[in-house]
Amino acid sequence: MSNISSRQFGLIVAFIIPGFVGLAGLAPLIPLVGEWLQPANLGAFGIGPTIYAMMAATAVGMILSCLRWLVVDHVLEWSGIRAPTIDFRQLGSQLEAFDYLSDNHYRYYQFYANMLVAILVAYPIDRLLRTSPLLGTPTDIGIFCLSVVLFLGSRDALSKYRSRARQLFGDAAEEGNEVMTNGIDHHRGGSTAKKDRPAKPQSKPNPENKQDQTVAKDSPPRK
Repeated sequence: MSNISSRQFGLIVAFIIPGFVGLAGLAPLIPLVGEWLQPANLGAFGIGPTIYAMMAATAVGMILSCLRWLVVDHVLEWSGIRAPTIDFRQLGSQLEAFDYLSDNHYRYYQFYANMLVAILVAYPIDRLLRTSPLLGTPTDIGIFCLSVVLFLGSRDALSKYRSRARQLFGDAAEEGNEVMTNGIDHHRGGSTAKKDRPAKPQSKPNPENKQDQTVAKDSPPRK
């Protein structure tokens, strides 16, 4: 039960909460979204809008996660946080430890980075449309500081996840790796599959056949 609740908590903080922030940023542009975000007891359609809001927040969270992979993951990769090469043949014996790393490091990285992307998408919309009189220079400074904190937190969480995954699985120099969106950054494949194949034994020449060929070559042609 504890594993299930921990996994659910990881999915909530990684996708749904940033999704709600991104969804709130779209509310000034789409009035229907604003109705979805109202409390269930204040809405005119009962619990239906709440369900729509939950589904929409999940979808927006997944889209934000894809944007995070496109921007933040590659920026951190270029900054020197090298991704490990995971050999999935060892995953069977290390699955519990790998799940622990994902729940306690990578989910937090997804929250920090996805929330960063959500804020950078939602805040400029509210700021340009002036949805609240409270928005101004102080909130700009606050959002900037919060974005810096989220970026540093995401960098720390991803660095710990990758370094400990490297300790868990080891790290081999391989070709054909690719950065993926779901946290399993590198895998064995491509040209490495050819390297793992055992070389075909070369057939040794049979001395008897060689002798027969020599005899056949020296013997005169038959009439």
